[in-house]
Amino acid sequence: MIPILLIEDQVELCEILKDTLSLYGFDVTYALNGEDGYSRFTTLDPKLVIIDIMMPGSDGFSAVKQIRIVNKDVPIIMLTAKPLTEDLVKAYDLGCNDFVRKPFVMEELIARIKSFAKVSGNAASAAHNIYRLGSFSLNASTHELVNDSNRFQLSYKEVELLKKLCEAKSTVVDRQELLVELWGSNNVFNSKTMNVYINRLRNYLNSDKSVEILTIRGFGYKLIER
Repeated sequence: MIPILLIEDQVELCEILKDTLSLYGFDVTYALNGEDGYSRFTTLDPKLVIIDIMMPGSDGFSAVKQIRIVNKDVPIIMLTAKPLTEDLVKAYDLGCNDFVRKPFVMEELIARIKSFAKVSGNAASAAHNIYRLGSFSLNASTHELVNDSNRFQLSYKEVELLKKLCEAKSTVVDRQELLVELWGSNNVFNSKTMNVYINRLRNYLNSDKSVEILTIRGFGYKLIER
């Protein structure tokens, strides 16, 4: 069975998820707060982590930050009952991979878990991808974007977004497809969050005028090299 760590302070929800996910081949261990969750993470080596934002003591943000210090690759899904844009941005910056809003439909959560468990299993073969854009080099394994005069440490979501643009260089990437693939849905909160990330990527690349991320109104984005 595939090990999953659940960090959630509602015992009843933990038991429901543990029982349900076991039917799909997942072995769930849960912790009721961030401190205990991090401790269990260091001993369990789970293939995926599910974390609630609001918990007594150390909250979900703190747990994500601690986990990312020791492991940059394990997929992290965050549960939240307060879908504020600033919370989404903060979590993605810390290294969260996806959000599921409470109350959630169990089938939706299971689909997200299956998707990330598959990605995690293939991570080793894809971890060393290097992407070139102008004078910059993006290392998808270390999350570093560098050229001769700059070195930026990108968040997981920044890397995934820039990878998509690099892979489709000089062609338009559909905005709605990006939202669904990277954020799970194209709702207004995710749309605003992606706007923030596109602006950040543009700022990173600003020192090289030969590279630009264009907005193609009504369609999406295009990464070009002049």
